[in-house]
Order: sequence, then C-alpha cells, then structure tokens
Amino acid sequence: MKLSNVKKSLVSSVVACAAAFCVSAVSAQTLTSNSTGTNNGFYYTFWKDSGSASMTLQSGGRYTSQWTNNTNNWVGGKGWNPGSSSRVLNYSGNYGVSNSQNSYLAFYGWTRNPLIEYYIIESYGSYNPASCSGGTDYGSFTSDGATYNVRRCLRTQQPSIDGTQTFYQYFSVRNPKKGFGNISGTITFANHVNFWASKGLNLGNHDYQVMATEGYQSNGSSDITVASGSGSGGGSSSSAGGGSKTIVVRARGSVGGESITLKVNNTAVQTWTLSTTMTNYTATTSLSGGSLVEYTNDSGNRDVQVDYISVNGSVRQSEAQTYNTGVYQNGACGGGNGLSEWMHCNGAIGYGNL
Repeated sequence: MKLSNVKKSLVSSVVACAAAFCVSAVSAQTLTSNSTGTNNGFYYTFWKDSGSASMTLQSGGRYTSQWTNNTNNWVGGKGWNPGSSSRVLNYSGNYGVSNSQNSYLAFYGWTRNPLIEYYIIESYGSYNPASCSGGTDYGSFTSDGATYNVRRCLRTQQPSIDGTQTFYQYFSVRNPKKGFGNISGTITFANHVNFWASKGLNLGNHDYQVMATEGYQSNGSSDITVASGSGSGGGSSSSAGGGSKTIVVRARGSVGGESITLKVNNTAVQTWTLSTTMTNYTATTSLSGGSLVEYTNDSGNRDVQVDYISVNGSVRQSEAQTYNTGVYQNGACGGGNGLSEWMHCNGAIGYGNL
C-alpha cells in the first residue's frame, strides 16, 4: 500500500540500550531479500519491492531495520503465526523517522474467510495510512489509554497473502499518534476486534500478525522489541470532576529502582519505585489543583519514561504537555519545550489542574 530526524538522541549509549531493554543479539541474521519464518520463538516477515531496505533478526522478539529513499516500499516485523483476536502485546524500542518521512509503526496482520488486512497504527510520519480514497469512517473508541479512529478501505485486485485479490483493510489509528525516537506501548487487540465487530467489521481465521515497520520512498530506521503482555483495557473516557479522583500513572524506568511521586496541589499523593516494564500505577485522591509526576532519584544511567496519566479515565499524554523540567534538551535539563515522555534528570512533568 502507498504510505505517506529521530528526536534528539539520549546523551548516553546506556539510555539507547535501555530503550531496547538491553537485549543482546543472539545469532543475529540480516535480511536483504523477501523472507518469512521463525526466529528465537517469534514469527517474522520481511518484504520489499526494490532498494536497500534491510531487517536484522535479533534475540527474542527484537528486530532492527534501516532503509533509504532508494527503496520504493518495504515492510517487516516480528510477531506470531497464527495470530489471535485475544492477543495483548507490549512493544518498545526506537522508531527513527520524522514527520517528513513516509513510514508507519503498527500491529499488522491478515485473516482469511473473510480475507482482511488489518492495522493498529501507533505512529506514522508524513502520511496517515488510513487516508484511502473512498474509505468509510466508523467512529472512535478508547483502548490502552488512547483514542483510536477506525476506518475501512477497499483494495481492488491488489497483492495479498492469497495472491492478487479484492479485500478490505481495517484501520485503528492512534490519536494522538505516538512520537518518534524512544517509543513503547501496549495494544489490547481484543478491544479493537470487539469495536470493529460492533460495526460489522468482522475478522476471519488468523494468519500472521506482527509489530511492523513500513517505509515508502523515505529514510528511516527502527529497533523494536515485541512481547506478550497484559493490557489495561478500554472503554469510554469520562472527564474528571470534583470529589474523589482515580489517577493512573503509566510509567517505567530504564534500569529499575527509579522513584516517582504523584503530586496534586504540591501535596504528595503517592510514591512508586519503578521496574523496567511499562506498568499502570494507581492512586486515589480528593485533592484539586495542579498535578505533576516528579522524578526524584536521578543518578548514573537512570531515566524515567511516563507514557501518560489518566484522571477518572480521561487521558493526558506526556508528549502533549509543555511543562517537563526533567527532559534533557538543547544541552540542558529542562532546556527545551517539554513535549517528551522522558525525564533524564530530577524534575517533573506537569499535567494541568485536576
């Protein structure tokens, strides 16, 4: 299908390693021609129509890729075959593109009877893959702390897993999309399957499903690790009001042992010690006023990634907040405009009034 610089790198190679959870390559294999198979317990697929795109199979569910604009179109990733409608997956690593590059990062797969190609788009560059001419929109829903817009597109006599066929594509597109550079998230696939089915968009018998990177006439790279996980579910968002509030902070540390504190109106509500797995931490408070998540024990190779907070189900994405005194930008702690999930220094991300 037609698609449409890396954010500032972290200062130390230790942090880059942390973004990939420091998984060592075991029997790394670089693919430069079309191939499918299994590697270290995961299914993989790699396809390109021309050019220099390559994908390297690393240990476990990790793969790395790079491509230049002499490649017309390529797609590849690691996951499972057969797929499952109840799959919950975690992904993490680095997505090395920008808004000017035509690429996407998505949970991607196929079913038969009916023949369906589906995408859970987590991030994309210059072109939204669901921007098909004549497509049909089916509204939106919330899952794993984000809103997803749903669209169906028709492909007429186009390549498929069963040769040249006519088939539908289903898209769930994250809004807002994830950023670039260091990236992670959870996808509870059943939430998407159930919403699609409620609109008459049914799947068939699963073939493969992978966490895929795709590039079209662009430059980029990716370093992605996928693993089975447990989801946080979905449902409609509701606005936070007065009285008791349930606040979920979704976060992880780069090496473990990092300490963060949720504060409301400059009062500490709860403190947590983080692991390296993205986890939902929950607190309840009746306080009102300014809210923030503070990182307090920066040292050595420690860093904190806060995906979002939700207040009574209403999600506030970290990369959408301009107040982040812990991010390292322009050569200094808090030296940029925020807009990051990361805190590399002692500091805080502000999430506005409760």
